[in-house]
Formats: sequence, C-alpha cells, structure tokens
Amino acid sequence: MTPAFLGSGKGGLFRRLALPFSLFVLGASLSLVAWLQGMNRDRSLREFEETARENARFVERLRLPRSPELAKNLSEVLGVGVGFFRAGEAVAGLPSELAAVVPRLADEKSHSTRSGRWDLAIAPVMGEPVHLVLLRETAPLAPDPATWLLPALIITTLGGGLAALVARRIVLPLGALTRWLPNLDHDSPEPLPVAVTGRHDEIGALARSLEESHRRLREETQRRRQSERLASLGRIATSLAHEIRNPAAAIRLHADLLSNEAGAGSRESIDLIRDEVDRITDLVNQWLFVARGTPPRTTPHDLVALTRRVLARLAPQFGHARVTTTLSGAEAATVDADGPRLEQVVRNLLLNAMQAMPDGGTIDVAIAAKGKDALLEITDQGRGFSEEALRRWNEPFFSEREGGMGLGLTLADEVMHGHGGSIEVANDPDGGARVRCRIALTKIENS
Repeated sequence: MTPAFLGSGKGGLFRRLALPFSLFVLGASLSLVAWLQGMNRDRSLREFEETARENARFVERLRLPRSPELAKNLSEVLGVGVGFFRAGEAVAGLPSELAAVVPRLADEKSHSTRSGRWDLAIAPVMGEPVHLVLLRETAPLAPDPATWLLPALIITTLGGGLAALVARRIVLPLGALTRWLPNLDHDSPEPLPVAVTGRHDEIGALARSLEESHRRLREETQRRRQSERLASLGRIATSLAHEIRNPAAAIRLHADLLSNEAGAGSRESIDLIRDEVDRITDLVNQWLFVARGTPPRTTPHDLVALTRRVLARLAPQFGHARVTTTLSGAEAATVDADGPRLEQVVRNLLLNAMQAMPDGGTIDVAIAAKGKDALLEITDQGRGFSEEALRRWNEPFFSEREGGMGLGLTLADEVMHGHGGSIEVANDPDGGARVRCRIALTKIENS
C-alpha cells in the first residue's frame, strides 16, 4: 500500500520530484542548521541580557550590601557566575581576558557579548554606581565546522542546480502563491490564478485550502466584529434606555394634556411632538432588542389587523412624504407572536419602503395564508437593493442611507427568526424592493 504522504496518481509530487528535491533540501537543511545555530546564539545572548536586567532590578529592591556574599548567593540561584562591578575595581573571579571588556560595557544600559568561550551580560543597578555582571561558558557548536560546512555548500550548490530543473513545476506556482499572500490583509482579495488552484497535486490542494481558510477567517472576523459592536451596543443601550424613556414618557404625557386644551392651530404641532416621541421610543426599543435578544412572549394576534394599525399610525408620515399604501390579500391571519415586536417589524419595513422613495410613490402590502404559514409581503417603487445590500441586508449597522443606523432589517430578521419564521429580501422584477416575511399560523387555523 502506498503511504498517504506519497500522493496518488500522476499528480503526486513525491513520484515526480522526490529525488532532486530531497537533494536540494539536504543541502539547504545543513545550511539552515548553521543559520539557526547562529540565531539561537543571538537569542540566547538576548535572554542572558534580560536575565541580567531582571536581577539588577531585583538587587535594587534588596537592602543588602553589594558584597561577594550576595554575588555568591545569586550565583547559586541562577547557575551562572555573578559579580558586582564598581568603577576602578576588579570583579572577583572574572577571567583575565574579560577584565578589559567589563569596564567598556559598563554604562547606563544593559549589554551582552560573547568573548572567546564566555558569554557576558552586564546591567546597571539604578541609583547606584554598581553594575551586575553575569558570566557563563558558551555552549559549543559542532566540534569542527569545516567537517560539515564545506559539504553543505557543495550539496546546496548541486541541489540548487537540480531544483532549477523543476522550478517551472514548483517554484513558479509557489511564487504565484507567495505574491498572493499579501492579499490576506484585504477583505476582498484577488483570486488565486487558476493555474495554481487547478493543480491536482499537493500545491493545488494547499492553494485551495488557503483560499477556503481565508474565507472562513474573514467570516469569523466579521462575526467577531459584530459581536464586539453588539456588546458595546448592549452596554450603551442599557445605560441610556432609562435616561431616555423617562423624559420621553413625560413629554408624551404633557403633549396629551396640552392636546385637550389646545386649539385647532396647535394640534398639528402637538401631533408632531407625539410622533417624534414615539420615534425616539421606537429607536430605544430597537437598540434594546438587538442588544439583548430576549425570547418573544407570544399570544395570538391577527396579522392583518396589526398591519392596519401600523398603517394608520404611519398615515401622517406617509402623507407628508407623498406616499400611498395598499393592503390586499387575506381578511384575517392569526399568528402566535409577540405583538409589540411584530408591530416593530412591520413598522420598520414600511418606513424603509417610504424612505426608499424620496419623491413619493406607492407601497403595496399583501398578506396571504399559504399552507401553515402567513406571508407578509411589502413592495415599494424605489431603486431597489444594491448588490452589496442584498449580501449584507441583515448585518448590524450596515446602511446605505445617509443617517441610517442599519438596525431596521437586523431587528426584523432577529424577530422573525425568534418566532421560528424567516425574512427574505429581493428586487421586484417591475422595479423597487420586495421584502417577504413568513411566520407560522396558529394551530387553530392550521387544523
């Protein structure tokens, strides 16, 4: 049986490229070992310097004399040589070849260096004319670099020549993949060339997997951003709801009181105050619902009667916007729903339709019973949804209307799904936008 990593069929890289690529990797690996050893040495020195800094800060907090006894105790704890350096004085136990190195490094900053077979790190004790000195033996590399460096160079050269023979098969698609990688920072990256994604070997599989992983990462990032924004919205909505509702209720109450005493000329202004207070209350309710998303409290409601109520309340706004409405379809359709939330959905959809027609027009509302479901369809005569809006219509805070919060359709989608229903958006073939809501009829009507 052929091992899975060898690939299968004529597209397997192992069968076509194993020998030349293995030779190249052998040479490159030996060179990589040497490079990594150098990197590890540098990192080891940086870590040694950080150890000196940390212990210098520790010594600063100790109210003990900077004596050889303290240095000895620290040496036992750290497992390295420890000493204190003062200008003009020698560090006890310091190798003679480092006697001139320590004074040269002793300044206001920490340093580390390698001298011969010794690693040295020095750090100042702040506020004192004293430096903490750490010393250890350098970890050896390979016994004789000449025994592996020269063969590595030869093998790498041969491997590079062999790799050039297969560059068209490997390097070119990998180069295309590498040039594409910066697209990962973009929300809508350019697609990979078909010459790469269409391959039937491991490179093609890697390219397709990379594209799919980026797509999932982008979706997850968008969901995380939405969650963060909704969390912020929840905190804001909860803190502001009480502060807004109480004054709004007081304004509405006094508007009602004034309405009883006002003359005919003032009633229009009072009605405007009521409408604006209702608008403020509706906005607060939308924010709270999207932020909290509590389960609906359902009772039987006639969807037709509910829609008529919303149309009647919005009639003044429709008249001002030169918008007419029609209601057709079933005479009654009873559904189990949270009345205020369902009214909010209908209100949002009607207002969206009105705002889509700045020069006026007609909004057609149709309600029908289909099987076990009630269908509510609202069609306007506006410009319809853009392609981006059709993709992102239920995304919180997405709005193409200037001044829009982007919560109307989001709330509608949340409410309909909370009732076990659904909502669909599309462009009407005759022009304008069409929104269709589906919600289950009550069991009495289903029976």
